[in-house]
Amino acid sequence: MWRKATIGGLAALAIVAGGAGVTIAHAAQTSTGPTVATADPTPTPSPTGTAGKPAKPPKADKAGRVAAKQILGKVKDFQHAEWVTKGDGTTYVTHEAILGQVTAVSATSITVKSTDGTSMTFAVTADTKVHQRPKGSTTPTIADIKTGQTALVGGEKSPDLTATNIVARG
Repeated sequence: MWRKATIGGLAALAIVAGGAGVTIAHAAQTSTGPTVATADPTPTPSPTGTAGKPAKPPKADKAGRVAAKQILGKVKDFQHAEWVTKGDGTTYVTHEAILGQVTAVSATSITVKSTDGTSMTFAVTADTKVHQRPKGSTTPTIADIKTGQTALVGGEKSPDLTATNIVARG
């Protein structure tokens, strides 16, 4: 179940990011120049659907749906990833994530090996959040994670690889 939730979250991110790109590209193609404001005091009525309900926005074009299916098809086979985001000011943050089997775990670190053979060791700190699926009655800690469990671990390199979140199958 946790895998479906993770994939669903990644899929939503991919769709949102892809949709923004399609929207920007479409706007760039249809733009004819700067928009000029007028002093017309008459409000423009907003479109409504049946029974006074707001009209639904048009659906994405077929190319957008095809692109989303291609992205989602690849997300289900997720193994590991690295990406960079902009931090404060002019800094950048490198993020890492891996899905696989826990090969070593202690109070201060966790090592996960994906099915393609890649292995990553993350430091575990007091700020690391641990989630256990299915959810138990207590708040899980790193002590609840066992060797051999399937886990998704995400974190940051700054400068060492440190786990931010650990989601393990119970």
